[in-house]
Amino acid sequence: MIVKGKIISILLAILLSLTLVSSQVIQVQEPTTPEKKGFFSFLKSPIFWYIIIGLVIFTVIIVILFFVLRAIIKFLKNREDLFWRMKTERIKLAKIQRRYNSTHFLKVEKNVPIRLVKNENDKLIISSPIAYHRGDYVSHEGNVVIAMNLRENKKWFFFPVTSLLIIPNKERAEIEQKDIQGNRKIVIVDGLPQAKNIIQFNENEILIFAESLSNVGMFYVPVLKSENGKLIDLSLPVYKSLKDVALTEFLYEQTSDFSIIAKKTMDINPNLRFITKSQDSSQSVEIPQENK
Repeated sequence: MIVKGKIISILLAILLSLTLVSSQVIQVQEPTTPEKKGFFSFLKSPIFWYIIIGLVIFTVIIVILFFVLRAIIKFLKNREDLFWRMKTERIKLAKIQRRYNSTHFLKVEKNVPIRLVKNENDKLIISSPIAYHRGDYVSHEGNVVIAMNLRENKKWFFFPVTSLLIIPNKERAEIEQKDIQGNRKIVIVDGLPQAKNIIQFNENEILIFAESLSNVGMFYVPVLKSENGKLIDLSLPVYKSLKDVALTEFLYEQTSDFSIIAKKTMDINPNLRFITKSQDSSQSVEIPQENK
């Protein structure tokens, strides 16, 4: 009986194993083909977008720092250099009071052109545009001020530079010079050409009757030729008029600042304020005098 039971259990185990083997499904693994990557597949990579966002943030920071440093430099120059401040203020005034629609900043060639009219052998020759108009006005000292963009004059090969052309409008100028011994003397220059004879504002162009434009420090002046063929130097009269304006503005600011500082000093110092009030009160009292 025991032997029969073992045989039966062995047979049952064999049958069970056969059923398990037969129930299993043989899976055949198919060969996988590599996925084809397109040209723009890198756009799906998060690393790529991290790099793009980092570059954008870095560029924005650089641009902000550039404009902040530029504003600081302009502020310091305006405080230290009177001629620099005069130039920036007059460029701004010329743009505000412009007579033409000269509003293009990068494509300055679309603005009104400025041409030279030269006299060669009693023939007037009009040149190609040498500059483009940005604004103009007449200053309080009598000069005609023109803001312009000279051709091919650009900063960092891209941004046009705005310059100032100063045309004097006085027949006489007094210039202070030093002789050989170092003594100062006043030289009077008469017969200066008027602005109406130098510049002509037409509808679509500006004509300057001059041989060329010369750079004098931060400004430009026209180079004229007299009837006998000699060149007329306008740099000294222009410099003299601008120097007078700069000194006047400097003295005015110094006087204004001094009055403000003096008032603040009186407000802060109680002793000085008491003395001032006591002097004012004593002066307001009339002391009767004895009749002689």
